[in-house]
Amino acid sequence: MKVLLAVDNSKGVLDRLYRLIESIPGVDPMITLIKVKEITESINSLKPDVLVLDLYLLDGTALDVMEKMRSSTMKPSFMILTEQPYEDIEVQLKIAGAGFVFNKSLEFELIVKILSQLSKKQKGSQLAF
Repeated sequence: MKVLLAVDNSKGVLDRLYRLIESIPGVDPMITLIKVKEITESINSLKPDVLVLDLYLLDGTALDVMEKMRSSTMKPSFMILTEQPYEDIEVQLKIAGAGFVFNKSLEFELIVKILSQLSKKQKGSQLAF
């Protein structure tokens, strides 16, 4: 299972998340990007199964990425990381297509657990949440 990471605002968060994800059997963490255009281009060329995105990116938001992907033939699953209270943004993200919304300060282990479960369930087809 290919996982594309786009975590903008903290190298420490990115490094920790990358190390945790690469330790999951069957999960291949891919390049890390921080701009909406780079992310959408990479989705089409690298064909990741899952994107783990910060809500706020260098030049936009995860919502911008999900909006741009609506017309694409690629339909990866989205996991969004935020520090905002869930009530403020979770509904909007779910409507836009996010499968999961995580508090990046508190829920790293949950991200790893879910990716591990998804990897075990994947049988060569696109993941769906």
